[in-house]
Amino acid sequence: MVQVTVAPDCGNAPRKQLLRDFTIALAKRDAQALLPTVADDVVWEIVGRRTVRGKADFADAVATAVERQAETLQLDSILTHGSEGAVSSRLAFPGGGAMRCCDVSAFSGHSKTAKIKRITSYWIEE
Repeated sequence: MVQVTVAPDCGNAPRKQLLRDFTIALAKRDAQALLPTVADDVVWEIVGRRTVRGKADFADAVATAVERQAETLQLDSILTHGSEGAVSSRLAFPGGGAMRCCDVSAFSGHSKTAKIKRITSYWIEE
């Protein structure tokens, strides 16, 4: 089970809540929770590692994107504006090791029900 710490302002708007929940589900490798939030033609680029296209490939990639199961997730900041958003977070792993993460997302539109159509993830091992 991943222990989650969230900064107080990381859920005070619908898009921030969506990105918060998305990041938590990603840390837990919960593809079933993530699939309803992404567009059918989603593109997920994990910079320097791989690019995933489409919902089916996205679901498969969730389980393997982070090689180890996280022990803790700390959400430091979530920013949203218009049809874009970004999350700054930290993962720590059992037995040591950590990763700093910045995930930048673009939504399919401006409505509150818009899905994530593009994610660019910058993940750095510490």
